[in-house]
Amino acid sequence: MKKIALIFLCSIALFTACSDDSSSNVKGFFEDSDIIAKTHDDLPICSDTQEGTFVYVKDEKRSYICQNNVWTPEESSQESSSSKTEDDSSSSEASSSETNNTQEPTSSATDEPSSSETEDSSSDTESSSSAEPDSSAESSSSEKAPIIFAIRDINVGVYQYKFSDMDNLNLVIYNNEEQAISDLTFFLYVSGKPENIEPVSGDGDQPGTCPLLIDEDICLIIDSAGFDSPCKLTDGTDANNTLRDNFRRSIPKQLEYSYNASTGEYAYYIPVSLGDLEIPPLSRLRIDINFSSGIYQNNMCETLRTKAKKELNSTSGGWSWIAHQKDVDGADYDGIPLWEKDQGDTEKTPINPYITLYIGNELIFGIPPTL
Repeated sequence: MKKIALIFLCSIALFTACSDDSSSNVKGFFEDSDIIAKTHDDLPICSDTQEGTFVYVKDEKRSYICQNNVWTPEESSQESSSSKTEDDSSSSEASSSETNNTQEPTSSATDEPSSSETEDSSSDTESSSSAEPDSSAESSSSEKAPIIFAIRDINVGVYQYKFSDMDNLNLVIYNNEEQAISDLTFFLYVSGKPENIEPVSGDGDQPGTCPLLIDEDICLIIDSAGFDSPCKLTDGTDANNTLRDNFRRSIPKQLEYSYNASTGEYAYYIPVSLGDLEIPPLSRLRIDINFSSGIYQNNMCETLRTKAKKELNSTSGGWSWIAHQKDVDGADYDGIPLWEKDQGDTEKTPINPYITLYIGNELIFGIPPTL
């Protein structure tokens, strides 16, 4: 899974994360969560609530930190690295001059050369410093993986339960904002062997098979007072028919170059559009998702209410199911818990950072498979 992020992003370019003015109120679920921005112009407002937040700018391949309402390059915010770390070409002459006037430049704690190394390589350092960025600065940026956790006050929680011997998810989208949201798509990431995941077309007019398909079972909107109501589209009509159709068209798609030789499995993503379903302000959406097997026809799956070929759990389900560590993947997570069917009625559904959520084409929550 560690080698497929770029492949994933290229293979679903439609859902590339794009920041705009709507993401000006950036809220990380963890205080020290990093955020990704495509260009410097896409940086969100550096407000008091963002003090100390890191943002990685892809086009510049560098991190910025919010300090005193100003986005400051990370290396410029550290006095210990001021004589070693260069900015872009706009500061290359100043950095070169500083290097010439210093016999032994002050080194950062993470990359400290010996005195002899500094003297022997001083001429090489002077000749190359203006030609390319300092490798230590590039290493510092790469150590902070460009991830997205939550750039709006919207979160996704989930737990798993068994019903009729089949795997089910109780998925909750928390809209903590004071405005309604719609045009939502979430991604689930699973791992498995092709024969247990991928649909197979039938011969001629005969239907094929779907070894793993998802179906919508329950859909409720729950307001801040705890009262629930059926899910509605933006035009006020019932959402169930739209959801069931969208779910059954959500065919698992294989991530290229994700083959795991030790297990014989590939990684897959399942994009699930909620269409025009609307989540009112300060409310949450509950959707119960059933995993089953069935028939494949007309580019969609139809459930036979039989057990899926792939068993999903916190040890073998894939990226969205398994446990993660913050220093490796971006956020600590114990894996999807196995609860009772309605346990979420009395306990808060745990947040899952490894299910991604989009509004339109904008990634607003979650961490895709990372490099």
